[in-house]
Parts: sequence; C-alpha cells; structure tokens
Amino acid sequence: MSVPLFILYGSATGNSEHIAKDLAEKYSKKENKPDFVSKIHCHELNSFKSKCQKIWEVEPENNLKYPIIVVCSTTGNGDAPENSGRFIRYIKRKNTVDAMPFRHCVYAVLGLGDTNYDQFCQSGKVIDSKMKLLGG
Repeated sequence: MSVPLFILYGSATGNSEHIAKDLAEKYSKKENKPDFVSKIHCHELNSFKSKCQKIWEVEPENNLKYPIIVVCSTTGNGDAPENSGRFIRYIKRKNTVDAMPFRHCVYAVLGLGDTNYDQFCQSGKVIDSKMKLLGG
C-alpha cells in the first residue's frame, strides 16, 4: 500500500514555489521516490480544498498517513502570500478544529522569510502550529 505525497506552497516572489517544484521533481524520480509514496501532488496552498482535502478525509490502509510538505514564505511583516491566504484563514477558523482535517496526515513545514522583520517566518510558524492543532 502506498499514499500520495502532497507538496503545497505559498509564494509571493516565486522562491517557495521553486523549492516546492524542485522537491516534487526530485521525489518523482524512481531512485528518489520513497517506497510508501504512490504519486506526487504539487499545488498552491489555496488549492488544498479542490486538490487535497477529499483525499485527506479517507483514512489510508496499513496505518499509513498522508505525507504533506508545506513550503511557505512570509511577505512584509508577517503577511501570508496571496496564494496561501485562503488556506491560512481556513486553518485559523475556530470551527475547523471540529473537522480535524489533518488527522490522517503527517507534515513538515519549511518557512521562508527575512530576518530583518519582527515577524520572521510568521506564515510558516502559524501553519505549523495550526496543522498540529488540527490533527497533524
């Protein structure tokens, strides 16, 4: 049994997108693909509802979990990139906790940012803490 690997990104300048697509390309190659991964999905964070959420709701067999890698930058002083705003608003909603949307998932977050700002990597920090709270 194998599960798809989800690589999701939020990017304002293209750096996070580039990293995410490089990861997807690397893991798509037979010699780099983990045995438990059937397919690689690489999408903007905002497309999670249409591309990922229905899959995540179904519990995988053999005690597997859906692996998710999130690559997200922070723009300005703690702002999320445009193509991740919907995802971040969704995971911040109080009623999202009831759904536990990441209960069948394991995840890793790579946050990108600029140390010149007080809210360094804030988007990545928010995503990490909320995904954990929501079952990841």
